[in-house]
Amino acid sequence: MALISTADVRTWLGISDGDKAPNEKLASISKTVEDFVDSYTGRQLEAKVYRTDPSFSYLDGNGKPWIMAPQYPISYITEIAIDSDRAFGSGTLLASADFFWYPSGKIVSEGGYFTRGRRNVRLDYVAGFAPVVGGTHNSAVSTYPIPYDLKQTMIEMIVDIFKEGITVLKSTKAGEVQGVYTNIHYRLSGRDSWAITLNKYKSFDFMFSGREE
Repeated sequence: MALISTADVRTWLGISDGDKAPNEKLASISKTVEDFVDSYTGRQLEAKVYRTDPSFSYLDGNGKPWIMAPQYPISYITEIAIDSDRAFGSGTLLASADFFWYPSGKIVSEGGYFTRGRRNVRLDYVAGFAPVVGGTHNSAVSTYPIPYDLKQTMIEMIVDIFKEGITVLKSTKAGEVQGVYTNIHYRLSGRDSWAITLNKYKSFDFMFSGREE
């Protein structure tokens, strides 16, 4: 699955609707741009389930009745556990009626505080934008389609690379860029609208989220 479909890119390129043949180059560039944007924004933009993710499921309690999830927008929270011993047994779960959340990632507890501690809060949640499946955003995965401005910027980046015929990006793993050719930042700096849009979607500063300070 992906946030940007090759059909979207074909439309922007003006490729004939009759040309339905698979295009591995477009698919590869699309995936690479998505990886780059994830790295640039410090987020995982495509929706996924965070259940026992070591980076995004276990948070530092802040001693307040609210906490910020590191990935957003949040579509659903299955459970929240608070345990200073980090065993996270059934007795440490917040009742589902005692918490609610905002798309921005803010989670509010009406059943107590997120006890201050280190990695003592565990979230099981779904966050991110819906991937494209069958030409439309899959609402079964996420209730939030990718915002239009972000989608358009990513399409333009894909098209720009495709037209230039230059591979300026290399895939990333675990949110770390394995290889980025030197002119990618030049390309961004020469297109202020791209940088402005991507900067809007950068992750919150860690001081505002329930993670290591």
